[in-house]
Amino acid sequence: MKSILHTKTLFYYDGPQVIEARDAIGGHYLGVMVAPENDQDRYLVKGVSPESLRRFRAGLVDLRSMLLEDDDTEWFVSGGIAASGEISKPVAQRGPLDQSDLLPEPGFLLHDQATGDETLREARERNNLVMEISVEPPEAATEHRIRVVTLAALLQHVQTVVKHAYGTALRGLSLDARRAIDKSDAHLLDVVVPAAAGSFRVLFEAAKGADLLGQSEMARALERVDQLFEHAADPVKALATVKEHKGHLAGAYLRLLRFLVESRTGIRYSWAEPGFVIPKTGCVSESQARPLVDALSGVSNLGAESVSLVGALKKGDVNGTWRISTPEGEYSGKVRDGGPSLEGLKIGSSYRFSCMEEIEEVEGTGREVRTLYLLEHEPV
Repeated sequence: MKSILHTKTLFYYDGPQVIEARDAIGGHYLGVMVAPENDQDRYLVKGVSPESLRRFRAGLVDLRSMLLEDDDTEWFVSGGIAASGEISKPVAQRGPLDQSDLLPEPGFLLHDQATGDETLREARERNNLVMEISVEPPEAATEHRIRVVTLAALLQHVQTVVKHAYGTALRGLSLDARRAIDKSDAHLLDVVVPAAAGSFRVLFEAAKGADLLGQSEMARALERVDQLFEHAADPVKALATVKEHKGHLAGAYLRLLRFLVESRTGIRYSWAEPGFVIPKTGCVSESQARPLVDALSGVSNLGAESVSLVGALKKGDVNGTWRISTPEGEYSGKVRDGGPSLEGLKIGSSYRFSCMEEIEEVEGTGREVRTLYLLEHEPV
């Protein structure tokens, strides 16, 4: 009798419903719980290729379709999972799988089934906000790994989205409310588990600890992130939502989506505070990322933000560069070709500069270069 060992639970609901398994020579299998017999658990177990498993985990193919790939691959009906992890009594079947009554219904995509139970447990143990992300790049098809450059870019994109989400959330508060908040490190995430078991998973913790009630300033940012991911399956609705967040947050989200397309992976995340009953989750599958990029790329100035500066002019050159001193500090910028002239402005006089701030990411570094472009000016 063939020995098949359970290696990973892909979906859990009152027991392991969808599992991954290996045999003694490294063959890959997928198991799906089916109707019990004599009150005993049973699984449909089918041999699958590593790439098929990756595509299923990434949400590119549903469970039924994947099981029906490779018609000549052997399949079994087994008992439950023993304490040792061995799948008990797998019995080889002779008939075509597509004619059996054991197949699941169409439409089950693993990518939509994020539960986040581990995230909630970690949040309670650490008494802080915890966020977990998981990805399925091609190199993860056969074993638990990710390219260094892919991981570095992933971490940078996630932190950048969260940073701009926090800034967007703060702008929705009154000036007095913003001043009352200790914003130091509130937008920062720390990596606490860089490579958790399962698909490639990274666990983050808010750099700034939670308050006495277990609540974190970071939650403001992640609630905004949830809004961006809410309609990932519908590019039209997603476009409307992202337009509501037009500015640096929308630009960072678009750059994350482009990274997913280039890296051939989707992303899942869950986050929780210690007092949550259930975690909050979101995902963009590999198949969803491209239509989202196409939809959002058609919006002009999606990542630009309007900035108003009031202060004393310190510099105004004919080449279009300028510097203005405000109560918040000094700011420098440029004038685009065809933009307003700086001629006639007096150094030391007070002006209101209406600007558009754009961000350009330095490729390969994750560093952002911000540039203020003057749109109009008036004396005050």
